[in-house]
Parts: sequence; C-alpha cells; structure tokens
Amino acid sequence: MATVLTSYTLVPELQHYYNRFLLNVAIVTKDLIPPPVDIPELYMPTNSFIQMLFDNDYCQSSYEYRYKQQTNVLCIPRVAYDRMQIYPGSSQYVELDPTGDNIFALEGDDFTLLDALLKYRTLTCDSTGVVTACGVVDSTSFQLLVIDSPTVDFTCDSTTGICILQASLTSLSTELSKLIYLYLDLKVNGRFDKYNNTTLISTGGLLESCYESYLINQYYICMSSETIIFPDC
Repeated sequence: MATVLTSYTLVPELQHYYNRFLLNVAIVTKDLIPPPVDIPELYMPTNSFIQMLFDNDYCQSSYEYRYKQQTNVLCIPRVAYDRMQIYPGSSQYVELDPTGDNIFALEGDDFTLLDALLKYRTLTCDSTGVVTACGVVDSTSFQLLVIDSPTVDFTCDSTTGICILQASLTSLSTELSKLIYLYLDLKVNGRFDKYNNTTLISTGGLLESCYESYLINQYYICMSSETIIFPDC
C-alpha cells in the first residue's frame, strides 16, 4: 500500500530540523511560531531532502525524498509515539526509504531546484571562500551561476565544473521550487528585490509554509548585514 501524506503524518526530519531552526536560528519568526516537538537526532537519516532545505551545513553528495510508513511501534521514538496517541488510528510515522513513495508530491521543477540547492550546499561545504549572509565571495572553487530565464534548466559542465541554474519566478510551476529559487538567488547573487513577503508564495502546504518562514529569516539576516547609504536630504 502506498504511503500518503496526511495532516496526521509525522515526518521526523521536518520535526527535528524545523524545531532546530526555530530555536537556534530564527529571528523574525522566533516568537510567532511554536516549535514542533523535537525528534532526537539519533533517529535522523543522513541524506534527507528536508535536512538539505533547512540545514546550512548539509554536506552530503545526494538527497532522498521517498518515505515509507513505519508500522513497528518498537522502531518509533517514544516522544513521537506519545504524540501520535493524540490521534490513535489516524496518525502515522514515516521514515526515509528509497523504495518508498513521493509523499510530498515533488514535481519536475522541484527536483531541478533541489539539484541546484544540493550543488550550492556542496560548494559551501567544500568552499575555501568566505561564506557571508548573502552569498559566497573570494572563492575560486564556487562554480554555481543563477541566471534569470523564461525556461527552467540546471546543467553542469563536466570539463569546467561550472553549474548553471536558469529559472525565474514566472517560469517555475510549484511553490517549493519558487522558494528554493529565491533562496539561491539571494545566496548566490545577493539579490533580495524579487520577494515581497506581504504576498506569501506558500498557500497552506506544511513543508512550503515552513520553508518560506526559513526564507524570510534568510532575507532578514542578509538585509541586516548590508550597509544602507541614505541620500542627503
């Protein structure tokens, strides 16, 4: 039977990494969003795409996005099991599994942008350059370009090692891919003029809403680090 994401599904990585973000990193949303119940890091897989989204120190060479329901209660962390008893019979605990299902219904544009994000995480993990709030500077090894384009494409040159993401807000078809694009445009190009947080991109999806709050904080950190020069009156 296929595993389906419902409002009663407990995804351990989303609980853990969003909890860690809210408690340790968040500034703008710190007191506005109650942190979810944490799942100990002992139970975290090493290559979850959710970790890649929220963890700036993600250093894996790949990511996994498929999940299966864990039906053996002895394999479910006690804190998660106790939480699930609020809705017994409806709750389910899922685990990352390459033979599992695409429970977040990720689409083509999502995978393209996740691949680009993986490249960014790999480069910032390996880079000898200085990683700033708004991007990477003074690095000869940082080889990722983000270019505005009416089409969506991500390619890497095997000879030069340079990777190019071509996309735009209007050319992307999913909320998650748009949010990742804005994140990469901010981090790689230092641009924050494309995002208007009075009109949110996420429309209620849990993962997208969580990631947009992460993105808002990244914008705040970046803009706070900038030196703003006001013209003379």
